Amino acid sequence: MIGVEAAAVLAILAAAVLLFITDWVSADVVAILSLLSLVLTGILTPEEAFSGFSNSAVIAIGGLLMISTGLVRTGVVKWLAHRLGAWAGESYPRLVIASTTAPGILSGFISIVAAVSIFIPALLRMARRSRRAEARDLLLPMALCGLAGSNLSLIGASHNLVVNSLLKQETGKSLGFFEFAPIGAVLLVSIVAYSLLFRKILRRGESGPRDKAPWDPIGDLVRRYHLNERLWEVQVTRNSPVCCKTIGQIGLGREYGLSCLLVLRAGKQLPVESQDFEIRPDDVLAVAGRRNQVENFTGKHEGLVLMGQPAAEEEFTWSVFELAEIVVPPNSPLEGKTLREADFRHRTGVVAVALWRDNRPIRTGIGDIQLRAGDGLLLFGTKSHVRSLEPRPDFLWLQKPRKEESIPALHRLAPPAALVFILVVVSAAFNWVSLAVAALAGAAAMVLMGALTPRAAYRQIDWRTLVLIGGMYPVGTALQKTGAAGEIADLIVRLLGTLHPSWSLLAIGLLALLLTQPMHNAVAAVILTPVAIQVAQHLDANPKSFAIAVLIGASASFLMPVGHPAVLFVKEPGRYRNGDYLRFGLVPALLVLAVITGLIPLLWPVRG
Repeated sequence: MIGVEAAAVLAILAAAVLLFITDWVSADVVAILSLLSLVLTGILTPEEAFSGFSNSAVIAIGGLLMISTGLVRTGVVKWLAHRLGAWAGESYPRLVIASTTAPGILSGFISIVAAVSIFIPALLRMARRSRRAEARDLLLPMALCGLAGSNLSLIGASHNLVVNSLLKQETGKSLGFFEFAPIGAVLLVSIVAYSLLFRKILRRGESGPRDKAPWDPIGDLVRRYHLNERLWEVQVTRNSPVCCKTIGQIGLGREYGLSCLLVLRAGKQLPVESQDFEIRPDDVLAVAGRRNQVENFTGKHEGLVLMGQPAAEEEFTWSVFELAEIVVPPNSPLEGKTLREADFRHRTGVVAVALWRDNRPIRTGIGDIQLRAGDGLLLFGTKSHVRSLEPRPDFLWLQKPRKEESIPALHRLAPPAALVFILVVVSAAFNWVSLAVAALAGAAAMVLMGALTPRAAYRQIDWRTLVLIGGMYPVGTALQKTGAAGEIADLIVRLLGTLHPSWSLLAIGLLALLLTQPMHNAVAAVILTPVAIQVAQHLDANPKSFAIAVLIGASASFLMPVGHPAVLFVKEPGRYRNGDYLRFGLVPALLVLAVITGLIPLLWPVRG
């Protein structure tokens, strides 16, 4: 009979899983609520509940995130992306190999998000210039390879460290730095081969090479967002009462849902960098919005004349102005806010003229739309403002300004930054120091050499992920302490105990794979690792093999776009539908299960 405390833990866990799946509240809030529930019910002491935040895995993850940021800011990762792009050329096999293998290997050592996101703009450029590949041929395979490559080392993903920490806590055994690298290598090579052979799965009936016009980045963005359908010129006559008023005072955005991109004055095109821009007689306002909105605006103000639509590609002086495209990543400060609430235009000096969501552009009232992770934003502004937008946690570039892009002043620090990274890996791999110490030392070195400022270091840490892991970690402790993990393990053993232990291993791996689709893989690891260890102990089997089954299964966020930021990032630039993830990701998911049942018992005998 299950105990009262165990039942309470399972009820709290079930509620948390429901909240993770439905996304009614953010994942980090769910973790804190779970932690508080365990304390208030008396299941855990405050010391036990807050132990997750002092856990070495959480500390190591924070340090590794800062090291990854240092490698990106100094141009180490970008240099590799450019070299691979030059090597790939027009060859489709080379494009696929370059776009999958490199991010896959990198994600074994730096943040998966950093490894994948830095390659997205490069792959978009490569696809647009290629006659044989589209962006959708490259982006989702790249994301899946990034997830598979996270199995190349202990630092490849946060859930690797969580599994290792729980395994050590319960059994005294820990995983070696490269111990499960053979599995990661097999999965990575298999998914690269699958991507080469079965790209038609992502094509929706399209096939064969196609002729492409020379790539025009500005024209491409204008056409893709249908921007010219929403651009209008409004003449301000001399007797208009709007003369000498500011853009903000006439309520252009607040009352009419319009954006003023620039003003034509005396033959010059002037940027509108804030709501304080003053309108003068004979100005021509270039505004973005629906025709009925513009007519409503001109109808309510005397002395305004709707002149019609300019030819966007021809009328704007692109030597002065620039278009760029960004995406809102998960856990961005912009997520859940409107652009108006975030004061985006005032903070950046650029205006968002269109939003891409659910495979279509939205060009009306975007300042009042609550932003979601995965939204694409089309930015317009002067070159100086667009190019001054430093990499930040608010957004990731999809199509960057034509000239670079990263932080050239830091490129001289690329060699020492790479050396710091190598020293961190070597010292952790040979157990010279603990991984947490190595990661913190590497992060400190990045700051001391100037690759990161202290402010940038703290800003680039994904605090929500750290709170999520620190808050959910005690759930694993509660599962063990109350015997709830043992009850779940008993159920699995009763169902499969008469069969070979490999079937129980498969069941654990399958549960991890299914749980990681709608929620963070670290959460899946926290929930299932204690159960996996209990199953192994019930079967008198090797707990390490069962823990690795959780680790590998939890990396396979292949079937839904919400399971991991890496697969969500590519949704909008690749123009994928939700069904594309299931169709393309099903075979790699089956490969993961095959590896769990076939390769894990060979490398870590189940009865070992």
